Parts: sequence; structure tokens; C-alpha cells
Amino acid sequence: MNKYLMVILVALGLASCTTKDEHYYQTHPKALEKALKACPGQQPKGLSCQQMAKVASQMNTLAYQLQGNPQGFGGKILRLQETIAKQQDELKQDHTNTELKENIERNKEKLEQLLAVVKWLESPGG
Repeated sequence: MNKYLMVILVALGLASCTTKDEHYYQTHPKALEKALKACPGQQPKGLSCQQMAKVASQMNTLAYQLQGNPQGFGGKILRLQETIAKQQDELKQDHTNTELKENIERNKEKLEQLLAVVKWLESPGG
């Protein structure tokens, strides 16, 4: 029991020390808001306040898209999910295609960002 608790505590400690990069803030809008409010007095590790402001601008654009046309935004998510599924099927046929692997990763990151915006704005208490 104590071994499991220790492993969990170490994992949490490592996660809390992880540098928060652009992708982290794109998928954690509340953390982005908090970090921006602290700028420039408390400079976050990994990104400058100017870089974070750019990420916030991108996130706000997505938020306006979601609020302006929820169905269209949902359609965008569904199309991206379909694209990823097709790409993964293609990758099964050609395991060595590094360009396809990179495209899948980029699309997964974009999907994660879109879903984070939905969670941020549409979840109760969000």
C-alpha cells in the first residue's frame, strides 16, 4: 500500500514540476487565464508573457467560434476526429510514414485544443 502511495506522490511531484509549454496552455485555458493574470510580476517558466498572450488570443478566437456557431464548431471537431481515424487506418498500412505520424500528432493536438475550449466554456462551472 505504501509503495503505491509513494509512486503516486512521485508522479504528482514530477507532473507539477513539468514546464508548461504552449500546448499545455492551449489545453488548459483556466491555467492560461491564471498565468496571464500573474504576468509580468510572476513570469511563468517555459513561455514569456507575450507568448502566453498570443496563445490566449488564439484561444479567444476559438471561444468566439464556439459561441457564435456551436453546431459548426462541433462539426469541426467531428471532421477532425474522422480525419484522425482515416490517417490512423492509413498508418496501419504504412508504418514507416513519418510525415503521416507527424500529421496525426498535430491533428490530435488540435483536437485536444478544441475539446479543451468546449470543456472550458460549456461545462457546468466552466
